[in-house]
Amino acid sequence: MIKTNLIWADESNKVETLDDSDCLLILTTPTLLASQLFHFSTPAKTYIEQVFDDENFAGNKGQCVFVQGLKAFKTNYIPDTENSGQNEIRQQLADVKRVLFYGVDFAVFEASDAPNVSSRVSTLSKTNDPSMVNRSSYASDSNSAFNSKSTSDLNQTNAPAFRYVEQQFDALFKKLKSMSVTLEKLSLMALSTSETPSCDPVNFVASHSQFLTALLRSYFKQGYHFKGYKTNNRLVSNSRVRDGNNDANSVEKNVASNETIDQAIKNKGTLSLALDANHFNNAQKRLVSHTMRYETALNDAMTWAKDLAHMPANLCTPDYLAEQAQQLAQTFSTVSCDILNEGTLKQLGMNGYLAVNAGSQFAASMPVLRYTANGLENAPPVVLIGKGVTFDSGGITLKRSPDMRHMIYDMAGAGCVLGVIQAVATLGLNINIIGIVASADNAIDGKAYRPGDIITMHSGKTVEVMSTDAEGRMLMADSISYARQFFPSVIIDIATLTGAAISALGHKATALFSNAPALESALIEAGELANDRCWPFPLWPEYQDAITSQHADMMNTGINSPGAISAGCFLSRFAEGTPWAHLDVAGTAFTYTKSLSATGRPIPLLLSYLSRCAIKNKR
Repeated sequence: MIKTNLIWADESNKVETLDDSDCLLILTTPTLLASQLFHFSTPAKTYIEQVFDDENFAGNKGQCVFVQGLKAFKTNYIPDTENSGQNEIRQQLADVKRVLFYGVDFAVFEASDAPNVSSRVSTLSKTNDPSMVNRSSYASDSNSAFNSKSTSDLNQTNAPAFRYVEQQFDALFKKLKSMSVTLEKLSLMALSTSETPSCDPVNFVASHSQFLTALLRSYFKQGYHFKGYKTNNRLVSNSRVRDGNNDANSVEKNVASNETIDQAIKNKGTLSLALDANHFNNAQKRLVSHTMRYETALNDAMTWAKDLAHMPANLCTPDYLAEQAQQLAQTFSTVSCDILNEGTLKQLGMNGYLAVNAGSQFAASMPVLRYTANGLENAPPVVLIGKGVTFDSGGITLKRSPDMRHMIYDMAGAGCVLGVIQAVATLGLNINIIGIVASADNAIDGKAYRPGDIITMHSGKTVEVMSTDAEGRMLMADSISYARQFFPSVIIDIATLTGAAISALGHKATALFSNAPALESALIEAGELANDRCWPFPLWPEYQDAITSQHADMMNTGINSPGAISAGCFLSRFAEGTPWAHLDVAGTAFTYTKSLSATGRPIPLLLSYLSRCAIKNKR
């Protein structure tokens, strides 16, 4: 697992960050080079300046130079009796074997006139487009879970600058990897003098939470690695083949198998961040520590979600997801878990849910996780529902075979829900959440459901099946209907639902559908702040006509209609009067046709939204 280490340093302990470091990273500008080189011994400084000349390095944006072999200069070190403390540091820095100087665009850090994300929401609220009706009008509703934005967060966050800075850090860490520098033991240090502490890029980045966030997210993203299963000692899945006595409430743990899988996906690494203690007041130190804690929890959640998505379907089965949910509940006292097995789902009338899994050898299950904040036991929860189709063959409506192997990613929504609840529990957010993992396997045999079947759903509504490859909406519809019994403040479902969402937005933004304008606006804003953007689509009555059926209440696909919108219209019928949003992450949870491409999205968006809900709950 990649992690970070924060060191509040002064001149006496700054060098501690170099312990076990593989490389020291120095962010620089043309005007700062001289003051930063002051910290190196005279021989090392001379050598570095020679390398700069050879490489034409001046510290300009995007320039980098890699200096190795500085340890050899230690024996040439001559103490300065007038300033022994300073020279002691320079002597220790001369011990560093590898140093990478990287030029950053310091101007963007100091810019304060770029448009704020709040202007985007303001623009949306003023439009005359009927699909964009006055989202901000809900701001006065003090009981609304949607109205939870933190004013301080908005004032401190400059979304366009955030994205630009993250792109710079992405380029930096990609450069490091291209130069065979491991990200597992990396030190990032502020090398400022007493006259220029605020001008050092590392100090400046850390003092602006959105820029520190960009640095950490880029490091975590570029440092992620799925190790896979290239050994001769891998165990097969411990998931049970379905039988009549399957009871998912008592899922047995196969410790050996789980440890094998866990070991296959672990990766260790540490980014040590050393900041000048004297440059930060106590409030700023708390903000830095909070930012690092938040980003670490977010990264752990995204790493888990990506690891689950990358697992093959013979290992990551519905049973395995149920085990993961139970282990999450065992880890946190604030989390509990109930597993609804096939028998229970049948009793509840979850016929659409079970139809998807009818052709599989593996049993369907529906883990229901509850995170309860202290003091909010009776508050209405936010319900998150994740699509967890562990493999989607398309069923009778068989998918084309060349890219079918990527359908292991069809459970990315479920992984997202697990990751979000882990992050929320780690941070102890002041909010109640119910997470539903809608887990099934869309396979083919004689029991598989067919095009033309008419199914009575949990809500009592009937559905004419037009395509068995539109299975996700069948799962999610029953789950949404089931979730309404919890009287939630909002329901948000996350699903890799339609290829049409990829056609419309590519892999850049998540498609958003909602029956509640204020919720829609809050999610758009949360996505902007988290650099995990979504884009709203309409659910006008005219689009509902496409799923009208002559034989049932509705069809599960539309005729001559935009596919993503038809899916949203279908799901909206099961939310009824409950505020609901649907996030179609087919294009953002992974990159279609590319292996090991899971992204962990939209966990940043959801955690941003839930964090601001939690801030409001504290007021």
